[in-house]
Amino acid sequence: MESLKILWINWRDIKNPEAGGAEIYTHEVTKRLVEAGHEVVLLSSTFHGGKKEEEIDGVRVARVGNKYMIYFKAHQYYESNNNYDIIIEGINTVPFLSPMYAKSKPKIIIVYQINRELQFSLFPFPISVFMFFGEHLFWKYYASSRNSIYVTISKSAKEELERLIDERSVVVAEPGLDYEYFSAGDRQARSCFPFILYLNRVVPYKNPKHLIQAFCEVKKIVPEAKLYIGGCRRTKYEQHLKNLTHTIKIHEAVVFYDYLSNPMKREYMQKAWVHVLPSTKEGWGISVMEAASCGTPTIAYDVSGLRDSVKNGETGVLVPFGNIKALTEAIIKIIEDNELRSVMSAKAREWATNFSWSKTTNTIQAAIESALAIN
Repeated sequence: MESLKILWINWRDIKNPEAGGAEIYTHEVTKRLVEAGHEVVLLSSTFHGGKKEEEIDGVRVARVGNKYMIYFKAHQYYESNNNYDIIIEGINTVPFLSPMYAKSKPKIIIVYQINRELQFSLFPFPISVFMFFGEHLFWKYYASSRNSIYVTISKSAKEELERLIDERSVVVAEPGLDYEYFSAGDRQARSCFPFILYLNRVVPYKNPKHLIQAFCEVKKIVPEAKLYIGGCRRTKYEQHLKNLTHTIKIHEAVVFYDYLSNPMKREYMQKAWVHVLPSTKEGWGISVMEAASCGTPTIAYDVSGLRDSVKNGETGVLVPFGNIKALTEAIIKIIEDNELRSVMSAKAREWATNFSWSKTTNTIQAAIESALAIN
């Protein structure tokens, strides 16, 4: 493929304090596109202390508008900088509507997850009502754009998206990971006590509250167990969770941590006996695969995205959504059954080696070629 000038639009960039899985995905793929010889501009929102423009791993990052205004500013930016060969729009909850102002330009639309049932957790009333009913309408609009290729990150998300865009084909490009960096370590790396880990953004729709409630019951059977919650950003919701641990008298066994850098993340994933993600929905579950790469199985709800990243009964356990009793029983089973945990650990590590960022980037590059071919 000849060198291209690519505009990638995403809500946040990797340096944003609120960066999550979509930003990791964007960063890992864009820097590899640059390594492949392409010129990439990442358009994202501003944040306190962030520069208006800077280069990160060869990617030129341009920040315009805050996390709300970026959706309007993106249109203005494109109107004054429209000499790109292709646009890649990342949709993580709110769309940028690039087909509206870049009608003739080839586009890749990356959809991390379909959020409809999450809108009431993500937005206050009445915005949540508008987003709930509006999501179906904006997907109908996107489906009318015939010079776009759609990409998503799991088979579950693909099935949901294809129903919204009139059965048009969707490419799956699962997130990768550095499975050499996120290694299993040695047996001595594991904690000497039952170590339960939650390592994600601490937000309501990921249901860390369910895990705390389950852990309260786990403690009755396994008194020496401890729960580590990483990914805190000192919000009111986190304070609510801390208050809950005091109310149900497990606060001495629950430790809250702020955002963890990769070295600390790896250390905790290597120490943990089990990783738990009781989310309402995920696009995929990067933390699940990082834990798997460290030889740590995951217990999760059987929901979109997580049923793709967790191989039920092999690399972890899926339980019915909202069933805290089943969540409790699964945690107890894994931490009490050393043989089961050892088998799952080995299978989780083996599963993780199937995914790499180079593989993800190759899939995106193939999608770019397809988008260019239909224009």
